[in-house]
Amino acid sequence: MLSTDKLTMIYGDRVLFQGASLHFSARRRYGLVGANGAGKTTFLKILKGLEEPTDGIVQIPKEARVGILDQEYFRFGEKRILDLVLMGDKELWDARMQKDTLLAKEIMTDEEIKLLSETEELISRKGGYRAEARAAQLLSGLGIKPKQHGNKLSTLSGGYKLRVLLAQVLFIQPEILLLDEPTNYLDIFSIRQLEKYLIDYPGTLILSSHDRFFLNQVCQEIIDIDYGTIRRYVGNFNHFIEEKKKEVVVKESQLESLAKRKKEIERFVDRFKAKASKARQASSRQRMIEKLVEEEKGYQIFPTSRQYPHFHFQIGRPSGREALTVKDVDKSFEDHPVLKGISFQAMRQERIALVGPNGMGKSTLLEVLTNNLPADKGTHRWGPHTKWSYFPQNFHRLLNEDLTLYDWLSGISKEIPEQKIRQTLGKMLFDEHATHKKIRALSGGEAARLVFAHLMLTEQNFLILDEPTNHLDMESIAALIQGLKEYDGTLILVSHNRYFISEVANRIIELLPDGINDFQGGYEEFVEKHENDYFDQMAIKSVAAKKPCEEKKEERRKKNRLKREIERLEKEIEKLEKEIEKINTKLGAPGFYEKTPPNFLQEILNQKDRCEKSREKALNLWEDKLEELDHSH
Repeated sequence: MLSTDKLTMIYGDRVLFQGASLHFSARRRYGLVGANGAGKTTFLKILKGLEEPTDGIVQIPKEARVGILDQEYFRFGEKRILDLVLMGDKELWDARMQKDTLLAKEIMTDEEIKLLSETEELISRKGGYRAEARAAQLLSGLGIKPKQHGNKLSTLSGGYKLRVLLAQVLFIQPEILLLDEPTNYLDIFSIRQLEKYLIDYPGTLILSSHDRFFLNQVCQEIIDIDYGTIRRYVGNFNHFIEEKKKEVVVKESQLESLAKRKKEIERFVDRFKAKASKARQASSRQRMIEKLVEEEKGYQIFPTSRQYPHFHFQIGRPSGREALTVKDVDKSFEDHPVLKGISFQAMRQERIALVGPNGMGKSTLLEVLTNNLPADKGTHRWGPHTKWSYFPQNFHRLLNEDLTLYDWLSGISKEIPEQKIRQTLGKMLFDEHATHKKIRALSGGEAARLVFAHLMLTEQNFLILDEPTNHLDMESIAALIQGLKEYDGTLILVSHNRYFISEVANRIIELLPDGINDFQGGYEEFVEKHENDYFDQMAIKSVAAKKPCEEKKEERRKKNRLKREIERLEKEIEKLEKEIEKINTKLGAPGFYEKTPPNFLQEILNQKDRCEKSREKALNLWEDKLEELDHSH
């Protein structure tokens, strides 16, 4: 369906990736992972045709429809929601606009009448007279009510705007779907809906995401950009992590073994090279050392592009036991109520996650608590000795883009030593050169880390974080989780990242249209209780309606057989891929083709061909078994 051949991308002296030859199959879901700056977005842009690679080619069938999610919804604020979806099919949209222009004329020339006829034919051929009904159905399926379809996009919250653009992509029924961080700005419940859609998606899906839970749920294979290369791993994200760890262990073991052999041979050479009777053997051993040095290069462990910052939020004086009290807070925008009767207390050292659908007022509540918005009714009171710091969703508003990183941070307080500022910047992965950069030159992830550096230097004992992971890569998210687990203060956070909330929060407050659902416990417990409450009645009805029968036992046996077969095929695929990699390493050795006898070379090439055909056969069978298992649920 989609493939790349020897794809290479180099910026100056920096290699993002080189020689990437990949094949993406139909009905497969691929997760694209790598550190910030590793080249994920660049790779997707190349696939989209928006950027030219340094070398290599992308092959997409001419007739294939490619869907690309545009996250820059702010460009379409004044567009009508239904129109935006229809604009997904550019040819159809242009034809509709042309038809409207022609029909608006009082008198048409013969040429215009002919053009109108051709336009009508095109609209009819593309199913244009059912287009609005299809677009409306898509929007409704994504949770956007029919009464909203005629409104401007600007009337929706960020998560719902993204859903409209997703509907625009899906409108053309693409065979290839490319998504760059699709979960950004979606709430947890919206992400769950998106998961369900993508799991049933019939085409080729390639998505990049920093949400490991989302990748685990959706993806069947992982494409990893690291060490200047792109590698494919069969299995979900957790499996990829385990395989990558194993690869490093194997390489380290091989390097240790080679180093040991080399040392033994070097001892022989040093001992006998001066003796005439042993000179020939010493010379032979010297050539063996040279071969071992070349072999070592194949197992070389290159420095990874993944880097982990170090988050450490040190509190000053602890707050009182009751860190925050919120009582009967209401907030509306014009005639639209957002918060109603919000009351709760935050106790010292609690880690509270605010959850609820987009538009329920999570960010609005944080803006009220931090005095950036006035409440219409109700109060909030900070407890004794509470000092809060805030990471807003739109954190760029805190930054002065004309200043350097160091100058901006040094403006917090004259009492903070220069050395401490530089150390904090270092913890956030900014080297000495970067401290003198202007803030406007930072990427989204770098700017987010700079704001966190600010929080780390600020005296506080209560952190308020609104979507802190949106621009962070997985390594930074993992480090932030660790930093918050070690934090001795109180925390209120809003996040769409389930893994982040599950790891950090010990209390969940769900915002509802008329108040809150206050749950004492972690997010997984909250979901389990919520879903059990919801499905209990269904389970009771199911048990009452049906008794266990032999047919169900046979279905379970069949599923277990399929699972065992899938596991066997995965091990076979993994074994074949390692064999192919071993052959490629051998073929790539300097002077191999010149030094190898033709008959032996042909045997190696035949062996590689056999392995690749076996892998392809195993992959196809694996895909069929997975599909069979999916249909059996």
